[in-house]
Amino acid sequence: MPSRLHRHNPGTLVELAPYLHARTGGMIDSLDQFIHEAANDAILDGTEKITKAHLDAVILDSAAQAQFDPIPAGRDGRHRREGR
Repeated sequence: MPSRLHRHNPGTLVELAPYLHARTGGMIDSLDQFIHEAANDAILDGTEKITKAHLDAVILDSAAQAQFDPIPAGRDGRHRREGR
């Protein structure tokens, strides 16, 4: 029987869509794994809702991890790093 996140507010993951896409590279299998792992953590720790902290803690498959750049690109598409 499927588990339910009783305290998760509908729409919160939609607000995180850019982050979800960046972390998974738009790969649906990676997104499925990502949400599944975060949901499992939310159940285990008793919060019953997926938070950004849960998502940040997930280690994804190597293809998704390899393409993720935690420093977002600016409007011109160039990454902004200190000292550059």
